[in-house]
Amino acid sequence: MTREFVNIINGKPVPADAAAERPVLNPSTGETICLVADSTADDVALAVAAAESAFHEWSRLAPASRHKLLAKLADSLELHADEFVQLEVSNAGKPLPAYRDEEFPDVIDGIRLGSAAGRNLTANASGEYLDGVTSSFRREPIGVVGAITPWNYPLLQAVAKIIPALAVGNTMVIKPSELTPLSTVRFVELANEILPPGVLNVVMGDGPVTGTALTGDPRVGVVSFTGSVAAGRAVAVAAAQGLRKSIMELGGNAPAVVFADADIQRAAPLLVGAALFNAGQECMASARILVEESAHDELVAALTEALKDVQLGEASKEETTLGPLISERQLVRAVELLERRGEHTTIVTGGKRVDRPGFFLEPTLVTGLRQDDELVQTEVFSPIITVQSFADEQEALALANGTVYGLSASVWSSNSGRTTRFSRDLRAGMVWVNEHLLFGPDCAVNGFGESGFGVENGLLGATEFTRLKHVLTSHNG
Repeated sequence: MTREFVNIINGKPVPADAAAERPVLNPSTGETICLVADSTADDVALAVAAAESAFHEWSRLAPASRHKLLAKLADSLELHADEFVQLEVSNAGKPLPAYRDEEFPDVIDGIRLGSAAGRNLTANASGEYLDGVTSSFRREPIGVVGAITPWNYPLLQAVAKIIPALAVGNTMVIKPSELTPLSTVRFVELANEILPPGVLNVVMGDGPVTGTALTGDPRVGVVSFTGSVAAGRAVAVAAAQGLRKSIMELGGNAPAVVFADADIQRAAPLLVGAALFNAGQECMASARILVEESAHDELVAALTEALKDVQLGEASKEETTLGPLISERQLVRAVELLERRGEHTTIVTGGKRVDRPGFFLEPTLVTGLRQDDELVQTEVFSPIITVQSFADEQEALALANGTVYGLSASVWSSNSGRTTRFSRDLRAGMVWVNEHLLFGPDCAVNGFGESGFGVENGLLGATEFTRLKHVLTSHNG
């Protein structure tokens, strides 16, 4: 790739003020795509100053005016669709058909949905809640948003933060993952052909330097972070020290609870697809399957059969359904998790690093898991599926809820009373019934437990980027 990727600050390309360069890799081959410079705290400060300067005029625009500008981004992105598909496939290792046909359309749809968010905000009805006084309520933008996005969904997560935050009147500095910055930088370039200077800025760099500078800047009014629990905890602490709001979408190890009366033959391929989507690097993946004892063998056999249809290969190939892990580090972590799994477990299929360039792990099915096993208690984030068995509803619920996470879950049964009870009692922000990983821009996401706090996506997600003001006007003034 011959083009250069640099920070975009106040509407202009700004090479980072740093001598060091970081390679950006293609995980399908392990080869370097390009070099990008790490940003310093000074680069971040410059970007925040630009966003702060742009906030007054941008926030005073009518919501309809912001909507019209932001909606143009969807049109622009569609015109550059081939370019963005190529960037995500090469830099994030996303299988071509899945990204082009499923994920990228959601990106476009997310822009169209989120761009109108400022026109649909709600608050209490105005009225006389006190004698002689009329109360009115305003939802107002907070100011500068500091956004930090993960490597597993670079453009999708960027859009999920950028569009609603800007639509309700905020400005933004976004820091993409140092592993996958390219599509975000290109998107911000296109955005700055449409938006006023300073409204949207991007700085590249790592978490310890660039991320810390962004979250610690007192001019940043709200921090929106998606990533690991450990990193999210550090970001939340930094925001809290300045008594500033943070929105956290963190990790998960989603339970899929399968009862014997479920349609096992239908469920198995759906669960495999939901577990291996994006190489399992998905915080809501169905990586942790719990099955009623009497259906255990049937489900394991059906899962094994479904895994035979998985096509592992380079992400750019049309036939590929399972691409690489993002990095050598992630691959080694997955292999080490399998090596520590315990003698009581059985690897039914897979379990090995693939002997080829890039960062590939065979799709893996492990049975015999206990609740205290690391593979159960840790976010796997790789193409590893675990299976546990349970005796009854009470045990199933205890196992499903028996981790620190609470991002998502699913329940599979033909008994509507049972699925209703489980939808109520599963401690997760999103619950599917007889499905898993159905998702779109309208679908609000919020985590329970250590999976985070605050809402992302949908109108509720846009509301997170506002603050409520109560205006009381005396009748005697």
